[in-house]
Amino acid sequence: MQKKIIALAVAGLVSGAAFAQSNVTIYGVADIGYNYAKQGDNKFSGLQDGGDVGLQGSRIGFRGEEALGNGLKAIFTIEFGLNLAQGQGTANWSNTRQSFVGLTGNFGTVKFGRQYAPSGEWLGATSANSVTSVNFSNYFIGSFTTLQTGNGSRWNNSISYETPNLSGLTFRGVYAFHPDDNSNVRDSYGDASKDNSRLGLGVRYANGPIYLTAIYQAVLKDSTVASGMEGDGSDKAWAVGGSYDFKVVKVFANYVREKDDYAFDGLKKTYFSLGAAIPVTSVGTVKVELGQFKTNIKETKSRGGSIGYEHAFSKRTTAYTYVTRFSNDDNTGLANRGAARVGTVATAGESQTGFAIGLNHKF
Repeated sequence: MQKKIIALAVAGLVSGAAFAQSNVTIYGVADIGYNYAKQGDNKFSGLQDGGDVGLQGSRIGFRGEEALGNGLKAIFTIEFGLNLAQGQGTANWSNTRQSFVGLTGNFGTVKFGRQYAPSGEWLGATSANSVTSVNFSNYFIGSFTTLQTGNGSRWNNSISYETPNLSGLTFRGVYAFHPDDNSNVRDSYGDASKDNSRLGLGVRYANGPIYLTAIYQAVLKDSTVASGMEGDGSDKAWAVGGSYDFKVVKVFANYVREKDDYAFDGLKKTYFSLGAAIPVTSVGTVKVELGQFKTNIKETKSRGGSIGYEHAFSKRTTAYTYVTRFSNDDNTGLANRGAARVGTVATAGESQTGFAIGLNHKF
């Protein structure tokens, strides 16, 4: 009888330990490079963080999970942006990246907090170059209010649901209440569930050499549209894209369209790109991309391209170099990240050239 009681007590302790088990991982990216940029008569030369000219923005993060039993887990991620060139956190060490908590299990995953919209998580894989490098597509997708792949692709005050992976097929939905949550903003915006709220829906298929995604996102309505603006505050966009790996070359393509009634009634923006990643050695890859952005306003077209080389010293350490070139119409002033550091930023009609060489390390 005594042995049975001891056995039951041990089993209870083991079971309790299993339920209490929690794993926390510290991870991050250190990315910095030299950048030269020229826009008209203005030039820039200096070091910049990877978020401006590299493969990825530097960061440090903490992620963890706790087994709750029956396949259910609690998960969290807290991630901070860094600027290696200046030796500080981005935005004065405020949390500029993800911060969420959620539950995951056989039903899928539910998360609450600041997290990626479908475009920020899935659209970058349809571009030959990294979404935050000196690549071509980032600057044009980045000009979209709802589908930008930069900081705006992480939504505050958001709730998301993602299905389990169904033989490569995944669905994701995100709803974000008004992106700010202090009392002054709430008073000025009124109903935080409607004013400036955002909706994102996405589907992705990733299986073997095939990657495909389709995304719809919208700023539902912003009642704070400035006086004199013709729009009603809504901003809707959709995107499709994909890639296919032929082994000797991996090809990429995407198309984005946005109807922006926030800045100007009926303003329509379109963007597309074509790219390729070509392995030239077992550790070296050449990446090229061409793209075009335009609106339905006369002489607002921008064209350009990039060519780069990435050399993987290991799975965690990669050296890179890129050259980009932009050509803007008379009414278009899009700037690449390098040219954004030049004195005159995004001058309409100005051509821009950028060069970067740097090192990316993941830990």
